[in-house]
Amino acid sequence: MKSCCIDYKCIQCCLDTSMIVSYQDIERIKRLGFDTNFFVTGRDGWLQLKNQDGRCVFHSSIMCTIYENRPDGCKLYPIIYDKDKKHAVFDKDCLQRDKFYISKSITKQLYALVSELESERAERKKLKMKW
Repeated sequence: MKSCCIDYKCIQCCLDTSMIVSYQDIERIKRLGFDTNFFVTGRDGWLQLKNQDGRCVFHSSIMCTIYENRPDGCKLYPIIYDKDKKHAVFDKDCLQRDKFYISKSITKQLYALVSELESERAERKKLKMKW
């Protein structure tokens, strides 16, 4: 299925990204031949995609170079978890958000991802890991 983001050539979510990645995302991308230090940075216990020239390191200025293998958070976007409201919402920064739908299935995937990311972060902080 083609994405409306691709159709409209929208890269807003790839600009100055702070996309959090899981260990599973990292392993999937490493299998493509990328070194972790090329694409992951750490911040307050979170692992995030790096930016280069104002956009995600995997964005060529035309397209995502790992689109089929992008992180799970990228796949679910523009649906994000609002901690204050404690539920799935559309990211207000997404220019195409009105073309998406928040289904029960996507909400379930998002909650599982958030739980996984928070668990991984807690473990890193407990072990006082670099990332």
